Amino acid sequence: MNTEFLNKDKANLLIKILGIFQLTIGLLSLGIAPLEIYSFYLFSEGERFYYEGFGVGSFLYGLIFAQIIAYYFIAFIFIPIGYGHLKLKVWALKLSKSCIWFWILLGLPIMMFFLPLLSMKEIDVQYPILFYAFIILLFIIIIPGLLLSFYNQKNVKELFKNRNHSDVGIRNIPINAYLLLLVFILYIMIFHIMLFYKGLFPFFGTFLIDFKGLLFHDLCILLMFLFIYGLLKRKYWTWILSITFFVLMSISTFMTLINYQYISIIELLDFPKVEKDIFIKLPLKSSYILMAIVGILLLTIILIIKTKDYYTKKKKQTI
Repeated sequence: MNTEFLNKDKANLLIKILGIFQLTIGLLSLGIAPLEIYSFYLFSEGERFYYEGFGVGSFLYGLIFAQIIAYYFIAFIFIPIGYGHLKLKVWALKLSKSCIWFWILLGLPIMMFFLPLLSMKEIDVQYPILFYAFIILLFIIIIPGLLLSFYNQKNVKELFKNRNHSDVGIRNIPINAYLLLLVFILYIMIFHIMLFYKGLFPFFGTFLIDFKGLLFHDLCILLMFLFIYGLLKRKYWTWILSITFFVLMSISTFMTLINYQYISIIELLDFPKVEKDIFIKLPLKSSYILMAIVGILLLTIILIIKTKDYYTKKKKQTI
């Protein structure tokens, strides 16, 4: 049973505040993204942070590129959501819930890639494990939970429902379809990032690298765009293709990762010595990589299965 904590006036005020906040984050991200390119110059030869081997193929080079597209992704999501809150568009409510669930489901696997790196830093806390656990609990459970509770308030949903008679197409897209759309966009970003790491691609027990790996990543990017088209147009054959692709991708990734030792993967990537030394000293090593990647792939398969009705039924969806 949903307990109401807000009357319509307070709910409307909070929606407007959230809209302004989201719009501000989106615009700031849009402004920061081009400035982040300057980081490449800071690490170039002769500059302040240069180290031997920095360039295409080094871990930091790819990480800077990842940060740039992450800023654009945030802008791409938050600017429309902020506008939708200010105009009380029902699709903004659904997209907001989808973003929250996206973070709840995939936030932890994504953070697992960065926690080992953070563990190399000196953090002045008495119990670092408890500190990390608190951070995860706060940003994966508590804050998203509070936001979901707010968006599930009856008065909040009524405010979004009262308008929006022109955007019938996008407002009838259900939350799980929005969520799947975000996941497909995430994979487009991941496949682009991997192009900077020799195109390393897991292929049923072995890694493809260089041109072969780049070619497979390129094909995967094209497939993601095809899946997005099929999702928006409700093409059932793309649902079958997407579930087949991710099942095969999961099997291929699992077979490959268990077939390689952690140090072998680092050697394949051929990072500069300073980066290689850092990765070799990391705790957990291949176990956290396996858990994070397989976890994301399995969650994707489950989500695709959950969207089957959206592809096959064209009835009006509700929030």
